[in-house]
Amino acid sequence: MPSPKRKHAGDAGFTLLEVLIALAILGGAMIILLESHYATMQLFSTTQDAAIEEMLMQQGTALAETEILSGEESGDGDFGESHPDYSYSYEARFLDDVELPGLLEVDFELRGPFESRQFTFRLYDGVLIDEGN
Repeated sequence: MPSPKRKHAGDAGFTLLEVLIALAILGGAMIILLESHYATMQLFSTTQDAAIEEMLMQQGTALAETEILSGEESGDGDFGESHPDYSYSYEARFLDDVELPGLLEVDFELRGPFESRQFTFRLYDGVLIDEGN
């Protein structure tokens, strides 16, 4: 009758210490990957918010310019149902009617859910008013 083969100590498989070391390496790699994924998602969210604000500032500026050119020196508005948390306001004033007639300086503010952004731009209305007639 053949005798069963004897297993040597090297053929027994992995030791508990080897398995624990492999799990520690895998766990460390997973933590690094999860942190990287979280940072990427935060960056995407921040970039998306900045892009939306930039688009709304351009749209609000265009709306303010249209209202100024139609005779409104100050006003405010919102962006409808598409962006209900955002609104804008503006105030225009003539810089110098003598040397630069028709040039206005406009203070613009975009109000969002977390912060407000303000800037000033200039607008030329192109209309000369003759007050002598």
